[in-house]
Amino acid sequence: MASPHTVWGLLGTDFAACGKRLARCERHRRQQESAVDTFYLGRQPILDREYKTIAYGLVFHEWDAATDEKIATEKSARLLVHGLMDIGLSQISNNLPVYVPVTRELLVRGAVSEFPPELLGVSIPADLQVDDEILAVCASLRQQGYPILIKGAVDTAAYAELLKVASAVKLDMGVPDLSSTVKRIRPHIAGLIAGRVETHDDFEQAMAIGFTGFQGFFFCRPQIVEGKLLPASSLAVMQALQQVMGAEAISDVEGVMMRDVTLSYRLLRHINAAAFGLRSKVESVRQALGLLGLSNIRQWLSLLLLADAGKGLPAEVVRIALQRAKMLEGIAELNQPERKSEYFLLGLFSLLDTILGISMKDALAKLCLPEAIHQGLTEPSSSYGRLLQLVKEVEHGDWGKVDNIARSAGIKCGDLMGVQTRALHWVNENSNLLAE
Repeated sequence: MASPHTVWGLLGTDFAACGKRLARCERHRRQQESAVDTFYLGRQPILDREYKTIAYGLVFHEWDAATDEKIATEKSARLLVHGLMDIGLSQISNNLPVYVPVTRELLVRGAVSEFPPELLGVSIPADLQVDDEILAVCASLRQQGYPILIKGAVDTAAYAELLKVASAVKLDMGVPDLSSTVKRIRPHIAGLIAGRVETHDDFEQAMAIGFTGFQGFFFCRPQIVEGKLLPASSLAVMQALQQVMGAEAISDVEGVMMRDVTLSYRLLRHINAAAFGLRSKVESVRQALGLLGLSNIRQWLSLLLLADAGKGLPAEVVRIALQRAKMLEGIAELNQPERKSEYFLLGLFSLLDTILGISMKDALAKLCLPEAIHQGLTEPSSSYGRLLQLVKEVEHGDWGKVDNIARSAGIKCGDLMGVQTRALHWVNENSNLLAE
């Protein structure tokens, strides 16, 4: 993160000099705020053949708040770098490399070196004009430990030279002659990443061709198993959650919690966790329920359901469900704070069909969700459904749809970006929420 300015170095100088330097600091601060306030950022996971997340790819989109027009590529790329410095790359990296799209200007002026090589990867478009200067910069970055990803493939001498210093190439599914292109470049590059992998069939095809990394949201697609039986632990949590959803008072849920020894144990362990900072140990289910309240009990049971049912799935599935939950909660705080618990559950259950391996209709039939949440999960045109769709479009980087939905909901770009950044950071910091 960029170092904060201080006024200590101004002591002992004349007031005119102080004023000028403070003015420059204020201009710099506003420029940084402008960078954050005017860009949307999408973080797309890259998985390996075992569904393990190995990196992220950033997609971004920036607008000039004054003219409401898309910013030119060079200026946009500069603002992205400034924005990442202001936000802190570690907040969105999940301790994995994040591939950031760069331009010639950013490479030549050394902007990449502002970030640690273990967190930032360089994503270079195949149509970048490659010359000796660019090759020298890329070779230097590789020696410093920065991974370099080339997007696309062209059959030119300059591209062949760039391959020698690159660590991976990304090719989108569906492009012409994909298989033959992979065969041509495979001997020259260690990493082959397939882009736009949106279905399980895409994933299988990409593996057969020879790709080793896969960027896309194929893993979020449900794989329905007819007649699938839920694990006993998931079933117990779901039954408790169903009763809690319809409860009007704590006394309505005390019985179901106390009848299940495992749930009672997990509840007491949860309330006595260090994060709550209680002075004395809670030893009764009744006391724990009273301290949490109905809203937090619903949220806790929902998280338990994801933790239990999500075992064996790519970790990114549950991580995205948590990210959506926190983003929607943050959106609710902007204009409907009294509904933020409902928005949280909306995001959390948005991948319920994928996590349970059953249709969304069958999954929702097992729960007694509020009507607004049910509509949000089944009717994209509903008020809740539109905001869930907004969060999904941010993930996919469909910025035209993001702008349209955000405008219709009265959400400013800067507010949405702030909500998303806080959600990413919260998920990174709270992975233990799903721990046993």
